[in-house]
Amino acid sequence: MESILLLLILAPTALFLILKFDTKQSGKVRKILKDTHNIEPLFLMRATEQKLKELNTQLYGNIALIANGAHSGRININEGVRQMLTSQLSKLTGDYNSGELNLKEYHSKLSEMIQTVNQVKYLNFEQINN
Repeated sequence: MESILLLLILAPTALFLILKFDTKQSGKVRKILKDTHNIEPLFLMRATEQKLKELNTQLYGNIALIANGAHSGRININEGVRQMLTSQLSKLTGDYNSGELNLKEYHSKLSEMIQTVNQVKYLNFEQINN
């Protein structure tokens, strides 16, 4: 009889402690989700940074490599085309920094710019303006 009475006391107590712990953990998870709701996805941000770095290297070159006399990574294209692409890149970066573009749009526009840069390597300025 004593063991049944002990079980009737311990079981509800254990159940109460488990439920209390569960609600406490659920509250922590909700708080974390609420705090991280507006944070951009990390992998998309990282991929965007890599695309921006690639574009900057192709359009401007790598200053550290140029100083050492090594290949700069800068592509060989018409200077008019380079200036047009660098102005587009700076406008795109400015729009993202001012909040006019979200990260997904910025990422897709950078992808389009990389495709454009790869296509114009062998074209002259007159072919691009048409």
